[in-house]
Amino acid sequence: MYHILIHMKKTSLLIGLMSGTSMDGIDAVLVEIIEEASAIKAITLLDMTSIEYTPELKTLLLGLCSAQTTDIDTLTRAHFGLGEWNAQAVLQLLDKTKKNPKEIAAIGMHGQTIWHAPTKLPFPGIAHPFEIGGTLQIGNPQVVALRTGIPVISDFRAADIALGGEGAPLALIIDHFFFSEAGKTVAVQNIGGIGNVTVLPKAGKLYAFDTGPGNMIIDALVQRYTGRPYDAGGSLAARGKIDEALLHRLMDDPYFALSPPKSTGREVYGSHYVQRLIDRAEHLSFENLIATATAFTAYSIADSYKRFIMPEHGLDRVVVSGGGARNKTLLSYLESYLDREIVTGEAYGVPDQGREAMAFALLAHESLNKRPANFPLATGARKRTILGTITLQEKIDIVEPSW
Repeated sequence: MYHILIHMKKTSLLIGLMSGTSMDGIDAVLVEIIEEASAIKAITLLDMTSIEYTPELKTLLLGLCSAQTTDIDTLTRAHFGLGEWNAQAVLQLLDKTKKNPKEIAAIGMHGQTIWHAPTKLPFPGIAHPFEIGGTLQIGNPQVVALRTGIPVISDFRAADIALGGEGAPLALIIDHFFFSEAGKTVAVQNIGGIGNVTVLPKAGKLYAFDTGPGNMIIDALVQRYTGRPYDAGGSLAARGKIDEALLHRLMDDPYFALSPPKSTGREVYGSHYVQRLIDRAEHLSFENLIATATAFTAYSIADSYKRFIMPEHGLDRVVVSGGGARNKTLLSYLESYLDREIVTGEAYGVPDQGREAMAFALLAHESLNKRPANFPLATGARKRTILGTITLQEKIDIVEPSW
């Protein structure tokens, strides 16, 4: 008797939602994933949309990211309010693509990071104290599921942290699929509010870590002095001159010397850091300050490569994604510090603003299929694990009560 095993192709549509540490808004992508014999064969970006945060919402969220300005009432309401914002992003994408919610297998929602505290600190235990880290992303998944009628997978970082990891970075899964090149070491550098790199080595296992500040400091300075949200194209930095003495003082930061796995966030490089920088740079013109802050991001990225990538693996190519990929001055600084080829994710068909949202669509796909999706070499977790929490709800239209 002969047994013939037929591997059927399975095609799934998923939506990924991402709102990063820059707090610009929510990116929503619709992806098609083709799987055969429990292996992903193709990931295709079908369409995407973005919803920008209003100035009022961004101010509110930034206030929640500081221990000095947050309050529990605003935090609680923002958790549900951002659920509505994420739901609107999904509905806008569905309307744009003319897709029925029933066609979508799931939504992978990152949520908005408010506080990231991966450093393990003592916490009271029943028998004895233990050490624990944590992270908080807000945006209520029940709201999204009820408004859209689509299952929502969220809270992706929690399982990794429960296993002793830092809960970040998690985008390795998409980087490996799109950017790996045989015989080459490729660094995939995301420059959002925070910078993080995925290392795809020519030999050995892939890993990742946060390099330090991305656009966060630059954006905050531009907003403070001009009211604009960011330095479009790096034009302001291009008019300034780097203060080398200040740059090297900024690089005297204990985070850069920490060995991976490591992660950081707005709680380190947020408003208080920016104010200290302004105080130290009173002698600089605005353009020179922006040029130096831009150089700081580029130099910290290059420094992390020279410490933690190049000695063991070398470096053949750098692929840049995120909002920083549009800052020509930042990319020129990075290229000069590294003396390596730099391209953007667009060259691979991955939009600068879509990579992380695509990653969370793929993470949701893996969760649905009960497959682990974290990488302990990147996060420090004790083992691989299935990520995320699944929320199931039928769509319920909002109606006024009869009573």
